[in-house]
Amino acid sequence: MNKVDVDEALHFQANWLNQQRIDYYLYGGDLFNSLDRTQRYFARLQAWLPHTKVFYILGNHDMLNDSSFSQVEHPTSPLNLHDRFIDLPDSNWRIIGNNGWYDYTFSSYRDQSQKVRAWKNVFWLDSSIDQLVSDLERMARVLAQVKAQLTRAAQERKEVIFMTHFAPRHELLAPKPPQVNSPRREHFYQMINAMMGSDRLGELLEESGVVKNVFYGHLHGIHPPVQRQGLTYFNQAVGVKNRRINEWQAADFFAQWTATLRILDL
Repeated sequence: MNKVDVDEALHFQANWLNQQRIDYYLYGGDLFNSLDRTQRYFARLQAWLPHTKVFYILGNHDMLNDSSFSQVEHPTSPLNLHDRFIDLPDSNWRIIGNNGWYDYTFSSYRDQSQKVRAWKNVFWLDSSIDQLVSDLERMARVLAQVKAQLTRAAQERKEVIFMTHFAPRHELLAPKPPQVNSPRREHFYQMINAMMGSDRLGELLEESGVVKNVFYGHLHGIHPPVQRQGLTYFNQAVGVKNRRINEWQAADFFAQWTATLRILDL
């Protein structure tokens, strides 16, 4: 989306991560509009990083092309952390990943699923994603996966870093823009919010007692860390810069990527 030279970005990121001696690099989705290109990029990046382990999950953009519902739900790449976990050596920390999804709970149309689905099929890019179930059924699947992972983590007395793409709490959304000042704009605003995430995921994470940090993406703009119920939500989205939109606070992609990294010392 940001039309950055792929090889240049790859070399910059690999060199920076090597120089900083980062142990784990986690990516929360939306690299390309293609699953194949996303997988190839991270495989190449991992090959350049002898001291850093790379893991990623998919965003909705990564699911737009070259992917089936089965491929997304049952990843073959060992770097894809969807519905998987890794334990950090010599520590009590576990990293759990899940792509996540949405169930319209961020929207005033939360109880009008047929109306939201009809709007999505006309206006929203996710309508082209291969999906065998409804959005609500897909989100229920996510919640079941995450609940099973968190239950296991609690049984094994782990502290959890959770990585997902879609926002887990409506409180993480930016304030309503002032230009949303008419019934038509309010309608579009609420429909877009419906596709941003799920409060039910945040409730599950906060009630687990084991999750300490949550990394999410999907939302554009600046989103400072938010603390709720003993855990911290970190937004890790780089944002978009093109002819119409500029969400970057830095001069170029490389400075923006570096500035938006969240580094935890565990």
